[in-house]
Amino acid sequence: MNFLKKSLLSKLVGYFFLLSAFTVSILAWTVNDRARDSLKQSVFDRLTVATSLKEYQLNQWIDDQRRDVVLISQLPEIQREVEVLLKQKPGDEAYKTSYEIIKEYLTNIAGIKPQIDDISILTNGGIVVFSTDTKRVGKYQPLGNTTTYFNPEKDFVVKPNFYTSVITGKPMMTFATPITSKERGRVAVVAVDLNLDGIDAIIREKTGLGKTGETYLVGSLERKNTFISGEKYGQKVFVDGISSIGIDSAMNARDGSGLYKNYAKVPVIGVYVWLENQNLALLAEMNQSEAFAPARQLARDILLLGLSSATLLLVAVYLMSRRITQPVLAITNAAIEVANGNLMSTAPVMTQDEIGILAQAFNKMTSQLKLSNAQVSEYSRTLEHQVEERTAELARAMSETQAALAYVGAVIDNLADALLVTDPNGRINQANPALEVIYGLKESVLLGQGVQQLLGEEARTLIEETKQNPGEAKTKEFKLPGNRIGKAVATAIFKVGPAEAGENLYTGTVILIRDITREKEVDQMKTDFISTVSHELRTPLTSVLGFAKLIQKKLEENIFPVIQTDDKKVQRAMRQVGENIDIIVSEGQRLTTLINDVLDVAKMEAGKLDWKMEPLRITEILDRALASTSALFEQKGLQLVREVDPELPEFLGDRDRLIQVVINLISNAVKFTDQGAVTCKAYRAEREIVVSVIDTGMGIAEVDQPKVFEKFKQVGDTLTDKPKGTGLGLPICKEILEHHGGRIWVESKLGQGSIFSFALPFISSDAISEIKTVDIDKLVQELRDQATSTQLTQNVGQKTVLVVDDDISIRVLLRQQLETVGYRVREAEGGMEAISQAKKDPPHLIILDVMMPKINGFDVAAVMKNDPLTMDIPIIIYSGIEDQNRAYRIGVDLYLTKSGESEELLKQVDLLITQGTSKKKVFIVDEDVSTMRTLAEALEARGYSVVEIMTGEEFKERVQTLQPDMIIADADFWTQSEIVRSLQYEKGMQNISLLLLRSKADETMMINSGNGNSAGSEIPSDSSSEADPNNSSVSS
Repeated sequence: MNFLKKSLLSKLVGYFFLLSAFTVSILAWTVNDRARDSLKQSVFDRLTVATSLKEYQLNQWIDDQRRDVVLISQLPEIQREVEVLLKQKPGDEAYKTSYEIIKEYLTNIAGIKPQIDDISILTNGGIVVFSTDTKRVGKYQPLGNTTTYFNPEKDFVVKPNFYTSVITGKPMMTFATPITSKERGRVAVVAVDLNLDGIDAIIREKTGLGKTGETYLVGSLERKNTFISGEKYGQKVFVDGISSIGIDSAMNARDGSGLYKNYAKVPVIGVYVWLENQNLALLAEMNQSEAFAPARQLARDILLLGLSSATLLLVAVYLMSRRITQPVLAITNAAIEVANGNLMSTAPVMTQDEIGILAQAFNKMTSQLKLSNAQVSEYSRTLEHQVEERTAELARAMSETQAALAYVGAVIDNLADALLVTDPNGRINQANPALEVIYGLKESVLLGQGVQQLLGEEARTLIEETKQNPGEAKTKEFKLPGNRIGKAVATAIFKVGPAEAGENLYTGTVILIRDITREKEVDQMKTDFISTVSHELRTPLTSVLGFAKLIQKKLEENIFPVIQTDDKKVQRAMRQVGENIDIIVSEGQRLTTLINDVLDVAKMEAGKLDWKMEPLRITEILDRALASTSALFEQKGLQLVREVDPELPEFLGDRDRLIQVVINLISNAVKFTDQGAVTCKAYRAEREIVVSVIDTGMGIAEVDQPKVFEKFKQVGDTLTDKPKGTGLGLPICKEILEHHGGRIWVESKLGQGSIFSFALPFISSDAISEIKTVDIDKLVQELRDQATSTQLTQNVGQKTVLVVDDDISIRVLLRQQLETVGYRVREAEGGMEAISQAKKDPPHLIILDVMMPKINGFDVAAVMKNDPLTMDIPIIIYSGIEDQNRAYRIGVDLYLTKSGESEELLKQVDLLITQGTSKKKVFIVDEDVSTMRTLAEALEARGYSVVEIMTGEEFKERVQTLQPDMIIADADFWTQSEIVRSLQYEKGMQNISLLLLRSKADETMMINSGNGNSAGSEIPSDSSSEADPNNSSVSS
């Protein structure tokens, strides 16, 4: 203690150690306490699950035994022979015969049922007339003792009972039920004694309960609590019965959980349940030592780590404190020297803080004392001191600068990501070891090399972007060695230039490169997961919705009209059935919407969502959305107010996705508004189009408003407000609008309604006119429709459809739907079977699933499209996953996603079967290379074989040798080319479909050159002029 009093350094170190030890101890105790709480709840959850599972398995076991006993009593042979046995005397031949028959039946049953110890047949008076245990035959067995057979109220009800076997000392159970006849009612009783080994096996199963966890059953036998099942089952250890808080509570019909001591006085954490139907208590327990072991271990680890860290810090504090105490000690020693008369003694100035100031003051004091002795000498010493002081400061500054540079260098060298710095000419002048590792090059090779040579053209583009955007970080992805993918983040380096220049000077670029191969693999895993979830959820949902709609249709068309009755019960039942089916369909459709929301979010995050951008007007979007939600206003009796500026300009967007946004906002407004009105406004604000949906509902608190746009977040108490949906509607809206360069926000106050608004940037009319788009979906539909309209459709016999799906419920659903409209249906549950059937007896059309065992649907389609026997059969892929591009590349005619809506599938089946064969060869005739290439790439992606032709001579040569199914041509080229016009009437051209494209009127003309019929559509094209008005085509 004297040492502490005399040493400032010791005091500092000691106080710090005590404070660190106290803090670490408090932290360890707190962590242990919090961890125990978390572990306790986790163990309660596991034990609760265990008791629920055991209770279900126990009930199932008892129900199985009950059914077996009832089945024995209802066997015709048993009923017949028992009546004979009761009517005849024991010595009669008929009695013996019946006895042997019963004995054979019941002995066999007891032999195959290991849980059965004995089967007896008693008279109504309780006399045993037969038993597999022959010692009991002829004895009286009262029906009212501890093994009561029947309920007092209803003696025909089977009643299970537990009791202790006098032979084995183990608990047993007896089931009994009457044997009846039509004439005499109850004639006898069959009683089955069961051992509880089956229950014991169920209860003792410890999966998930750890080393010390156990479950057991407790029942009241002979007025004391006894093990019915468990590790102590059948052991005569607890002669006076067993007891604990859990056992006593459960036996008093109270369920619960807690920390207590079990029957063996061991502290446990347990869950106990009273099984009313069995008069038993079910308990699941785990030793507290095991349950809370992780918490104790965590506390010990934290304590050890904390004390170790405190010790290290203690050493650091000691070393730092020495730097403080040593200058003080030096001043003290100098003061002692001066006090002893040595005026030459000075205190060294080691720092510039208060201690340094004290040393300087001390030195000045000694200097004043020595001034009277030697003024000149004093001046000289003072000058030397100042020089030394400045030198020390310079040395310290240089040391600090070197330390800072060393620190920065260490940080760069130890970065996990590669880093390089370029000069103004794009050459590498600095690189860290991570860059050397990625490219397998030494620093000497990297330095001075052009960054474009190392990273490729993308690096040059990236550097240019950083130079043009000072202060911004730019990113770009590119390939790394070893088939890896890298992502670079770069920013330019500028320094202040001369004042006369008025601008900063560019000195280079810093580029940080990260290997994101793993992230890309995770993205691919997410994509695969989306496909699996899509298939696994949509397939059963398709079955549910499809069958529900079939039932609904048959009820409405075939059953309800036939049932003509005034019976109110029947009418009410019919109405309830109809309403229940409507609910099933409605909820199935809602579940489909929720699944689609989840998949949309996943596809957005993975960048897999397809966008169809085209010039649009907001009035069209609002009209479609309001039409789709009109029924919601009628259901709730709300008023719709529409305030739309009619002069709003066009903008570029995806029509379906924006309609989805508006429908979501209107649906939310109607959902949370009980009375009043919902207003839909659209107006122009500077360079944006703003749409607002205003309701008079409950409103949203200001603190909750940011949450509404977060994924899976819903405002309010989800336990009381019962929100519907996944909490993805508004986040999806936000993603869609941000993709369009727009934004979305909410303004609301509790009790005053909400205003959800979004803004979209519009573009000038000149920019709109320059946008060239081709609606490929409509183009393909036109091709398919035209092929159908030109086909000679003579319905010769019933058409055959081959349904290929490994899910039998989907096959049954499609069979019923197709047979309802007149098709003959064949089924195949796998790809190989489908190929075999298609070759032996080609169907008119094939409906094919993708995810099937052994060979998937894509491979099946590829085999068929490359086989001359099956290549002309139209194929529709009907699957829960979404990979249309792959299917169309193979040559599939149509790709539909599974849903409960059968109308679109049946419509496309009709079109393709009417078409007759899978027509895929298309000529594109156009002098505009860009337009021709755009159409060719789009159609090739849909499975069409495309031939590109730019001149009339080339067209003449190819059309006679290749014989296309369809021709798509520029209207001007087609009408002005003499060669092309002369070929229109050549032999073989009569049945070739012709599609003319014109752009001035934004329309597409389709002409069948054989009969001159034409059909107009609204497909924009990239052609540059209008078709000849004298042409035989007709514009619609």
